[in-house]
Amino acid sequence: MSSALDDVRELLRSTDEVKAVLEVTSIPSSSDSEPTGEEIANRRILAVVSHKDDWDLIEEGCVFVCKPRSTSNVKEVEIQRVLPIYGNFAIVMSQMRRNTLELGKGSVKAPSESSRSGFSISITPAEGLQSNLQPAVFFTRNVQSLREFVAECKRMREISDVESNVYINLAQSTTHFSWLRPYILKQISPALLAIIPPDLRQVNKPTMERLSTSSAGQPGDDHADIRTVRDEWVRAQARRTSTTGKRSIKLRLGTFNVNGKLPSQDLASWVQGTQAESQAAAAVPVLPPVKNMSPLSLGEIVRNPFDLLKRGQNSSYPQPQTIDPVDPEDADPDVIVLGFQELDLSTEALIYSLGTAREDAWCRAVFASLGEKAEKYEKLVSRQLVGMLIVVIVKKSLKGCFTDIKATSAGAGILGVMGNKGATAVRVTFTPPGASGSTVLTFVNAHLAAFDEMVDKRNQDFHDLSKRLTFEVTWPSEEDQELDYSLPTLSAYESDALFWMVYLNYRVDIPDLDMRRILREEGWDASDKFESLLRYDQLVKAQKHEKAFVGFRESAISHFPTYRFSSGLGMDVLGYDLKRKPAWTDRILYIPSPTCRVEPLAYVAYPQITMSDHRPVAADFRVDVDFLDREEYVSSLKLRYREVDHLEGTQERRGLQIDNAYLDFGTLQYQVPQVRTVQVTNASKGPCAFRFIPVQNDSPIHPEWISIKPLTGVLLPEDSVELTLTAYVSNSIATTLNRQPNDLSGTLILHTLLGKDHFISVSAEYERTCFGNSLAYLTKLPGPIRSFKASTDLLDEKHRKNAPTEIHRLVNWLMTNTASTERVFLEPGDEATIGKIRGCLDTGEDFPWNPEENKDAQIAFSFGSTLLLLLDSLPDPVIPGILHPKCVEMTNRDEAFELLDAVHPAAVNVWVSVTAFLHFISKSVEDDVEDQPAKLAAVFAPILLRDDPTSLAPPISPAKKEEFLLYFIS
Repeated sequence: MSSALDDVRELLRSTDEVKAVLEVTSIPSSSDSEPTGEEIANRRILAVVSHKDDWDLIEEGCVFVCKPRSTSNVKEVEIQRVLPIYGNFAIVMSQMRRNTLELGKGSVKAPSESSRSGFSISITPAEGLQSNLQPAVFFTRNVQSLREFVAECKRMREISDVESNVYINLAQSTTHFSWLRPYILKQISPALLAIIPPDLRQVNKPTMERLSTSSAGQPGDDHADIRTVRDEWVRAQARRTSTTGKRSIKLRLGTFNVNGKLPSQDLASWVQGTQAESQAAAAVPVLPPVKNMSPLSLGEIVRNPFDLLKRGQNSSYPQPQTIDPVDPEDADPDVIVLGFQELDLSTEALIYSLGTAREDAWCRAVFASLGEKAEKYEKLVSRQLVGMLIVVIVKKSLKGCFTDIKATSAGAGILGVMGNKGATAVRVTFTPPGASGSTVLTFVNAHLAAFDEMVDKRNQDFHDLSKRLTFEVTWPSEEDQELDYSLPTLSAYESDALFWMVYLNYRVDIPDLDMRRILREEGWDASDKFESLLRYDQLVKAQKHEKAFVGFRESAISHFPTYRFSSGLGMDVLGYDLKRKPAWTDRILYIPSPTCRVEPLAYVAYPQITMSDHRPVAADFRVDVDFLDREEYVSSLKLRYREVDHLEGTQERRGLQIDNAYLDFGTLQYQVPQVRTVQVTNASKGPCAFRFIPVQNDSPIHPEWISIKPLTGVLLPEDSVELTLTAYVSNSIATTLNRQPNDLSGTLILHTLLGKDHFISVSAEYERTCFGNSLAYLTKLPGPIRSFKASTDLLDEKHRKNAPTEIHRLVNWLMTNTASTERVFLEPGDEATIGKIRGCLDTGEDFPWNPEENKDAQIAFSFGSTLLLLLDSLPDPVIPGILHPKCVEMTNRDEAFELLDAVHPAAVNVWVSVTAFLHFISKSVEDDVEDQPAKLAAVFAPILLRDDPTSLAPPISPAKKEEFLLYFIS
């Protein structure tokens, strides 16, 4: 009895008390005789739990129906049901008929025990029973505990102050029995957390986006927020303590629309990834890379003229710790996953065909393409749905690492039943050699709706498949399988990493002639060309507007469109079908969890494989997984859950304490970060969870010039966390702040979930800058921007300046500079010097360097870099994007000058001033400096004619921009 009592107590919060415990066996309601055995699946614990409200001294009672279980040799108790004691709550007891003793069986109980009669206990809930339901019935022989249990139930029923015929909705009640809410809400056990990864669509969202809407005076759903923050904290803490290292596996994924064809070519380059052979045999011409020049590096031209100023920044991936490959002696992929579409285009195949002839043919071709390497691979699993086939191939040496292998499929074709569109999917659990903790990988091969105008149908197909691609649950042990969780299936997103290999059919929203012209145009760096065209890609736009594939990633596309190719007279010079606009319809996307790092290594098309009107695409990935001990992970999960078990309790909360409620960031300058910290301590007796909330629902959590880390968290008693607040004015923020008062202030609200709010005041003195302003605004300033007081001081249209004073000052200094100018704009400036120059522009002070006496080339380089940075900070380019297509049409200098009539007067004056200086530099350099105008044009064209990401006009090549600029500086 004491063991059962202790087990129940571990489930309860500190405000709740166990009054009586009864160990019973669950039996059918129709049974009239004692059960013959007491299997663990039928054992239950009935507990009368009391809750006293310290404020109004009301006591309420409830019967908890608990189920004991055993996993990993650790006993646990799960709450199956809560039955509040009020209203029609009733208990009916009856003595049960004893079964006849079978003396021949050795397992029979002793006569002294079996001779004792047992009792059945029938419990009717307070809200009554529906007409077709029977009350829960249990059996026990423990008469003493039964008496105590019934007595406590009777006492609780008598003191209940709930009026008769009143029904209490436990999920919504804020008065009676509200203390039961944490118990009845769906709880995730440590066992489930260990075997089911969180949904990738949710876990990749910032935590704040997953919390309820809340603001000062209007609290959200704190109970739901606590569960979100708690589960994330528990997982992170348990994984941190149970992970001892990292292991990596190499994946090669491929997608190929075979257009109903059988294999007739060597697939080695696609399957094995021999890229050198692919390029050598390419049927589609590949543009040679244009030699790039950078404004800030000797003799180079790069697309971003500020790359040298950014070399110190971190890469997109953090530097990893030492990670051991699972197969360190073999560089070939550990797993090969291939997706085929349109395997069979026959009319009969539109109805689900179970034939495997075509699957067998393509599998034979794949293994043949592996050559001698085929000996070390074998097929793990495959799944075909008419024309869609997914095949997973693994190294034989690692096959034992892949368990819980599941495959599924779903149609998305005619009426969602016919099999001409849809998806096949495979889910595998990978456990590194020597580890017991696993990683779930899911692969999807899909075929979405065709035709340019069917983009909405493609988006809908994606969402339908996301719902219908599900897998059956496999429990790790019999004890887990006995749980009463309603989890019949798992989503494809409940994985550690999900990969989609798809014939997406997404097209490019750009006129056909423009698409073909740009593809065959020279003067582009290949990556720039494809990046410019992909702005109009329907998939990219669907992701941007959150219509489909939200959260998915894709490696940078560096290959020509893979659809649609033709032969003979029906193709253009690049081999594309004249009746179908080229498009990147064949894609490989992925979405990893924060705990599973997926690093893309290659993303390539293979144009030499010409058997289909599509070209196959392949991608290589390295997947880094945690090397952890599952038993330790589960044990840590349980421990962490117990530590935060009282988060939803209503015990007294002294709440959080902060060491500084007022933060002054002092002087805040453009692109100069200022950091402050706040120490937050949990001074309550139980765990606390916190989040920041806005002042109003429609306002941001913090001013745009401040960032906070972390925004949410969990603190155990007496624990502390340091909040880092960073004030930073980026270019876009400067555009707004430059027109506001210098005094910046705001109030941050730190909300304790189910507790009180704390307020943190922040302030700063902003120093305005000429950077980040429009040319029109700069020409209205009566003086230096830091002397500007109010909008009433701005010059009117009649008295505005012809061009910004700041640009004139930079150009004039460079014109009179006596140091060598041939490398100005081609060499990087010193950041500290650039900061001083910017300060002089903002205050109107004289530059500390006399240009007529300057002999230091580095000073000149810094002035050149400052001019470039100032021009690049303009919200709009000097030549607006709407005029860029017109620039291509210009054939001589006179036409180019005429185009300036459509440009804002201030922009025209800046253009003339800058290009005149560039012309001056080009003419003043020594004769042995070749291509000086071209080098300068390569630097300034991306800035003066900066692309507009929102423009619907077809992009123009960098070479065409440079050609236009050369009309003015040559």
